[in-house]
Amino acid sequence: MIAMPRNTIEQPTSDFRRRGCLFYLKRGLVGLLILLVGIPVIGMIYQAAAEASDRRAYPPPGQMVNVDGHMMHLYCTGEGSPTIILEAGAFSFSSEWYWVQQQLSETNKVCSYDRAGNGWSEPVAGLRDGVTLIRELHSLLAAADVPGPYVLAGHSLGGPLIRIYAQQYSDEVLGLVLVDSAVPYSWLGVSDFEQWRAQNESAYTLLTILQRVGAARIIIQREFQGYNYPPEIVNQLTAFKATAQGVDTWDAEFRLAQWELGQQSQAAEELGDLPVIVMWASYPDVTAPQERAYLESVWASVPEFSSNSRVLTAEGSNHGSIIGNEQYARQVTDAILAVSEAAETGEPLAQ
Repeated sequence: MIAMPRNTIEQPTSDFRRRGCLFYLKRGLVGLLILLVGIPVIGMIYQAAAEASDRRAYPPPGQMVNVDGHMMHLYCTGEGSPTIILEAGAFSFSSEWYWVQQQLSETNKVCSYDRAGNGWSEPVAGLRDGVTLIRELHSLLAAADVPGPYVLAGHSLGGPLIRIYAQQYSDEVLGLVLVDSAVPYSWLGVSDFEQWRAQNESAYTLLTILQRVGAARIIIQREFQGYNYPPEIVNQLTAFKATAQGVDTWDAEFRLAQWELGQQSQAAEELGDLPVIVMWASYPDVTAPQERAYLESVWASVPEFSSNSRVLTAEGSNHGSIIGNEQYARQVTDAILAVSEAAETGEPLAQ
């Protein structure tokens, strides 16, 4: 018999024990770092590719008009008077009025447009306060040969803007419909505003980051899909909101110009006997007593604006669905037609 040598077979040693836990900790950190860097880079590449594709896929549906050296998008449909002008909210543009414009086109000429930097309109530098914005609208309508007088409807930020328009160009305005209107902030002094502006810079920073890595595109698309817009309109809204230009314009119109907007809005609160309908979304999801009480206090703080005014509520709607859902949009359309009828007949708005 051949004797086998003893202790010549090496006992297996754990690879983990040979290399040590520090080796694997370093490997894990490197992997995490690659993941943290790689995902944003992939998102940025995706965003850049999507923006390039969007520019080819979605040409402006209306006409591009030269206004003081920059091109603005105006989209008019239908026939019949009075002409109705639709003013979008902050971080928005003409496509958001899809349902209302389609419905109104059956009886009236109706025009939506994109403020500079929104949608298909080119951006401009400088302060984007309310008076500046509505003067650009006035110039746009003149350049495009869309004569007044008009009935104006404004959603969100568009609410105070159309009041400023009525105050600046009263001879051109037959009536207003404020659709879940923004209520501009006001402060005792400019230093209080500057403090508010600095405190709210984080919202702009966050949205900028989300936009650059492509996350804003996903969030925006899901939001508008939930309102009941057709897929083509959802894609348009997603394409032109999820851009650096869109985010920068939102910040310029909302945060940076809030001091001027608040003062200009207060100066446009007395509109005589102009027919005015104020329509609020009902916000059925706001059920907490404290939040509900705050919402109702905001509504109560809004003046009547006119001796010929009416307040309506679109039951079941929220801030976006009030024009994004076909059913609620019909209520907005009916309100606009009611103001048009009152303007034409001279009769007070039905209460």
